[in-house]
Amino acid sequence: MILTSENYYSREADMAYMSCSQYQGFLECEAKQMAKLQGRFVEEPSEALIVGNYVHTYMEGKEPHEAFCKEHFDDIYKTKVDKKTGQIQIVGKYAAYVTADQIIDAINRDNTFTKFRDMPGQVEISMTGTVFGVPWRIRMDKYISNPRIILDWKTSANIRELKYNQETRERETFIEAYGYMMRAAVYSEIEMQNTGSAEYPMFLIAAITKQDPPDKGLFMLNHKDKYAYEMQMIKERLPRIMRVKEGAELPRRCGHCEYCRKTAGDVKIKPYYVLKPENWEGYDLDALAGSIVDETPA
Repeated sequence: MILTSENYYSREADMAYMSCSQYQGFLECEAKQMAKLQGRFVEEPSEALIVGNYVHTYMEGKEPHEAFCKEHFDDIYKTKVDKKTGQIQIVGKYAAYVTADQIIDAINRDNTFTKFRDMPGQVEISMTGTVFGVPWRIRMDKYISNPRIILDWKTSANIRELKYNQETRERETFIEAYGYMMRAAVYSEIEMQNTGSAEYPMFLIAAITKQDPPDKGLFMLNHKDKYAYEMQMIKERLPRIMRVKEGAELPRRCGHCEYCRKTAGDVKIKPYYVLKPENWEGYDLDALAGSIVDETPA
């Protein structure tokens, strides 16, 4: 399948290619991810996602940003109807987008951010490749070919807050907590396949917060040992994910996400300690929670 800007986010592309977002979706809840792939569950975009895309499209350029604002007009603008003319008038923006404009202003006033934003390169550019025999696709916020730099814009609540990892029992940065190190490893691998280079490109996270005033940082993720770890995790997890995606195995329900809550059956008795994440793996939560039986192979 040849990817274009029009079909990149289509269900056909989702079935033809793995992506970092899809991979993370399978790790979070296989049942929810399969329902999304099969069109049985549509996840409504959150305000945080729309605000993030508002900032992203501004970084792309005037035309993409204006198109985005037109598409999400009712989400962004406060309006009133002129009693005399009957025309709709814009009277302001909702609070989240006032904050988004503050984020954009903070970017515009930062010489380092604007230096990378304005460097000659391609925005929203996609590439495809293979990772452990599976076709993957990536879409880069900005790709600079000379020197080779992948720039990823991120809006965040707080870039300095450390998150507790239930699996490792350690606190970690927002970059690790949200899977950005895995994304950097995959993006770098596919970029090298496309360029024929044996060296990793520079992978930069340009992060700015929704705080007032915004906090910001430019972080380089290049770390060979971390990349190797993330690729090893993908190697171990991908066979199971692909068996589920191809319908050879039934997907597991996490039991607590939006999809699982929406499609759960009648409540059944279960021990209280399964509420702790470290105990989820040891129990058949489907049987305990009385899940529905619609998780049929694709």
